[in-house]
Amino acid sequence: MIVYRVEPWSAALADMRPLWAAHFHEVAADQARVPLDMDLAAYAALEAAGALHVVTMRDGDRLAGYLVAMVWPHLHHRSTLHAFFDLYYVRPADRRWTAGLRLFREAERTLAARGVRRLITGTKIHAAPCGRPLDVGRIFQRLGWVEMERQFGKWIG
Repeated sequence: MIVYRVEPWSAALADMRPLWAAHFHEVAADQARVPLDMDLAAYAALEAAGALHVVTMRDGDRLAGYLVAMVWPHLHHRSTLHAFFDLYYVRPADRRWTAGLRLFREAERTLAARGVRRLITGTKIHAAPCGRPLDVGRIFQRLGWVEMERQFGKWIG
């Protein structure tokens, strides 16, 4: 049975780390130019500051998925607490029915309980190395999210 819950970063870290390589290889663009190199000290500092929100998806003790958000006021809207989704991933074997939707819904519910008023996230628009589309925008739209802006990137070195 899948259980969704909020956990401290430091408690979930040992179970998340083994999933990062698969997560990276599935979704990251330009993998040869930008290697996976998690700044664990920065995450620990965010946790110590109370700025991390981690929702886990567990099947017993096994981590099936996770969502990590950074929580703080927006620099342009300091009176409004925002959550910026940093990482979200569900193991391919656990992507059935509404598992991912429930992960996002639990994040929304628990972030609202923290006083967060606005959620901000992105979705990859390129295809996975295997060719599978990565855009999960339809899931966000199903949850009532609206597209707010587009981002662009450019290599300069």
